[in-house]
Amino acid sequence: MSNYRKYLVLLLLCATCACNSRTNSTPVAIIADSIKTAGNSTTEAIQSDSIKKYSQLLKKFYTEVEPTEPAETWHLPFNLPDRSNLNNISFISAFGAYRSTRVKGHKHSGVDIVPADKKSKLDVYPVSKGIVCFVNHDAPVKTVIIKHKLKDGPAIYSSYIHLKEIYAERGKMVNESTKIGVLYTKSEALKYGGNFDHLHLEIKKRIDDYSCASWLCMSREELDEYFINPYNFLKIHLKQ
Repeated sequence: MSNYRKYLVLLLLCATCACNSRTNSTPVAIIADSIKTAGNSTTEAIQSDSIKKYSQLLKKFYTEVEPTEPAETWHLPFNLPDRSNLNNISFISAFGAYRSTRVKGHKHSGVDIVPADKKSKLDVYPVSKGIVCFVNHDAPVKTVIIKHKLKDGPAIYSSYIHLKEIYAERGKMVNESTKIGVLYTKSEALKYGGNFDHLHLEIKKRIDDYSCASWLCMSREELDEYFINPYNFLKIHLKQ
């Protein structure tokens, strides 16, 4: 066989192999630590290295528990005459806002709120029925997280941060009438060198950060992996 014919045969073989390779291969998209193949929606949850690191330090405050009853109604987290009216609370800081405290540049993971009536008591209550799964007594970021079972979907979590006192215990079922904590007054908050005289309220999609995503989400995409905008959530779910 002449060199020219050998060259043509090799060229045809290469083309055939390339076609077979393209036909049999499966498109793969790599996202952070997860690998997703086309047609397969099961992936590992995205989690940054910093959240992985700090979550291990906070895991000790968490207990794996399941609510015995579903959350059916939703309420504002204060003892107000009407806990279904968003006009009865004041919003100090919005979801997704730029933050310069703790880790500079992170996205605000919740909303900062207080009762609109300044004469109202500073007691804090759950937004719905659920079970307490996380309690951190470290001031000024004392935190309670409640797991809620939804009737038609996965579980979600409500998180209450900047409590002066905590009255909740892990593993205990609570409802909208259970007092779980109380907020700082302005003078009490100043002792910690910050404006902690408000409730930082979060609605969480997942709990594997054990609360550190609250100050470690550096992009909107990462924020949306962990949190739901509490304002939008309450606007939809509050009794009207």
